[in-house]
Amino acid sequence: MSFFKKIELNSLFALFAFSMPIHEKASTILIFVCLLVLIIEIVKKKAHIEWRKELLILPILYVLYVGISALLSDKIEFKWFEQKASLLIFPFLFSTSYKFDYKKILKAFVYGCLIAYIICIVFAIKNSLIIESGNIVFNPLLNESRGFGFFKSMVYEGNYFFGTHFSVLIQISYFALYLTFGLMVLLFYLEDFKGKKIMISILILGVLQTISLAGILNLIILFFLLLRYKVKSLKKRSIYGFGFLLIVVLSAVYHPRISISIKSFYETVQGENSVDFPKLPRLSVWEGALKVIKKHQFGLGIPKAQEELNNMYDEIGFQRNNNKVLNAHNQYFQIVLECGLLGLGVLLYLLYLLYNKTKNLVDKEKIIIHSFLLLIIINFLFESMLNRYIGVSFFVFFTYLLFNLKRTKLGQI
Repeated sequence: MSFFKKIELNSLFALFAFSMPIHEKASTILIFVCLLVLIIEIVKKKAHIEWRKELLILPILYVLYVGISALLSDKIEFKWFEQKASLLIFPFLFSTSYKFDYKKILKAFVYGCLIAYIICIVFAIKNSLIIESGNIVFNPLLNESRGFGFFKSMVYEGNYFFGTHFSVLIQISYFALYLTFGLMVLLFYLEDFKGKKIMISILILGVLQTISLAGILNLIILFFLLLRYKVKSLKKRSIYGFGFLLIVVLSAVYHPRISISIKSFYETVQGENSVDFPKLPRLSVWEGALKVIKKHQFGLGIPKAQEELNNMYDEIGFQRNNNKVLNAHNQYFQIVLECGLLGLGVLLYLLYLLYNKTKNLVDKEKIIIHSFLLLIIINFLFESMLNRYIGVSFFVFFTYLLFNLKRTKLGQI
């Protein structure tokens, strides 16, 4: 117990935020350390419970997940409880009177993003260095048989500096999400961050290196948020907007990942895919999910939802190859599949409550919440974030951290 007496809870929260982009298991352990220390603080009466209505939303969602799954399944499995545990733990962690150091926690997350990027770069360089005839040769391409260059290889043959071969710590879409939120924190909240311009450049480069289309969309969102909140002159907004539009058009034509994805999307819709422009599997996943939702609007529970999805994939002729289990890759679809329309309503209500909180906030507090909400709402379209620890922990932790921002309009208490 004497060890825990010396631990400062804000430092633990900061350490958790720091570890999120770097090591999944380390951040999981830190959650429970935070929980234990907080319980000690409550027992010692250094903090007390302060329940608010937003703290009950995700526990209600947790009950829906587990309850519907247990009701519609032949047997109850512990992994259902474990997988969604963050929906219970984080609301409790933020339910007390403890004074959180938001700046310290958010700064730690930004540093975590930087360290994660450096680790990925180190691995990319290490994997690219090979010894041939006693000489060290730099070759980041995984396969040169088709003759693709450095950039085009990111799509076809693989390149250690891009995509899944680069993002060795967490899945590329989530890495892009983390880095983008780190950018938002730097641009809209941490005004006095040392080396800010260098850090911003590094994180933007990191998002681009994930070659995640969701990540690229995140940067587009970020750009328009900058126009909205940082550029006051209409003339400057027009110039920046035109310049950005030009970059988008050129990227659609010349950037390998973007141009090929656009062509593949068109070919998928037309049913005329080729080796160079393969079918986009996410469209088939969404088609299957929507067909299941039409039959089951009240939810199927966690195991039954996946079972019905798998059956529907077979019915529509979707070839999953080695991916035997694919969720809906859309949080809105996924929560209806598992918890029904009621579950979707609960999740949307939580987002509304966070948005509604900004009515009593000004300046950077209001902007960072708006930015986070927009980022989450858009990324929910492409990922079932509540089905993976790296998604649910990010969403729940920062949702409740932002709920606790205290700064109000002048004249209000």
